[in-house]
Amino acid sequence: MADDVSGSVDGEARQWHVLQGDDGKTVNFSEFSPGFQTVTIQAHRSTRYEVEGSISITFSLMDGEISDGEAMYFPEARMTPHFTDENAHERLVLERVELDGGDTRLVGRYEGELAYRGSMFSEADETNTVSLVVEFDVSPSRED
Repeated sequence: MADDVSGSVDGEARQWHVLQGDDGKTVNFSEFSPGFQTVTIQAHRSTRYEVEGSISITFSLMDGEISDGEAMYFPEARMTPHFTDENAHERLVLERVELDGGDTRLVGRYEGELAYRGSMFSEADETNTVSLVVEFDVSPSRED
C-alpha cells in the first residue's frame, strides 16, 4: 500500500511524502504496553528529508482511543519558528486503526488552526495562525 498524505495549508492544496530509510519510516508507532501506542505521522513536501513545508502529527492511543496529540507545520527550513496545535487530539478523527499483526494501517483526518511559536521556549501566539487540513491513509512502521 502506498502512503498517502494530502490536505491544505491556509486553503492551498498540498501533497506530502512519507519517507523510508534504513531505520524505518517517517510514519511509525511504538507500543509501550499492551493497548498503549504512540503514533507519529511526519510527511515532507518532497521525496527527501526537508524541514520546510513538512507536517507532523503525533498522538497516543489507549485501547484504540486517542488520548492526546499535537499537530505541527514547519514553514521554514529549521525547527523554529513553527505552527502548533497542542490539543490536536480534539480535532483528529481516525477512521481505521490497524496496528496489530504484520499489516498496519491508519486512515484519518486532522483539521484545525495552528498557532505560531517563535522558539522552543516561547508560548504559542494564538493571534497568528494557519489552518491545516491533513488526510492520511498510511501504513506505519513499528519502532521498538
